[in-house]
Amino acid sequence: MNKKGQMEVGGIIVAAITIIVGVILFVAIAQEVGSSTSTITLANLTLGTQTNGTTTYLTAYRAISNVVIFGNGSTPLLLSSGNYTITNNVIDPTTGGLSVSILPTADLYSGTGWNISGTAQATDYIADSAGRAIAGLIAVFFALAVLVVALTPTLRGGVLNLIGK
Repeated sequence: MNKKGQMEVGGIIVAAITIIVGVILFVAIAQEVGSSTSTITLANLTLGTQTNGTTTYLTAYRAISNVVIFGNGSTPLLLSSGNYTITNNVIDPTTGGLSVSILPTADLYSGTGWNISGTAQATDYIADSAGRAIAGLIAVFFALAVLVVALTPTLRGGVLNLIGK
């Protein structure tokens, strides 16, 4: 075998398979990191009929901030924060999952639907800022590992010497 101009076929196949699998896994990792590190903007999420003293759980979210709630009576009305209590990071007793609870504390618009807007964190959101940074670094280092696997056969095989570099 010509050591200067040819690379082993087995090395090329291993590198190709590793690169293909690595890129597929990188896409999955990057999507999961993106959803775990981004907040969600809620706009007019319908809570359904609210009754004074009955708690409603937002099971898709763990925390919510910048809350604005409108009552959906015959004339929509912005509800002041004294009309409800919001508690983040509570366990929903029906599902056992992490959620946000909303408890109406006044009879204003009791028996009508409410709409909520705000900035929410999904249940898989990484609350710690260091954890979000590390999740991003995991994706970056995984991409670098795939790049090294892609370049190693090229550099080891002397391809750059063939083009005069």
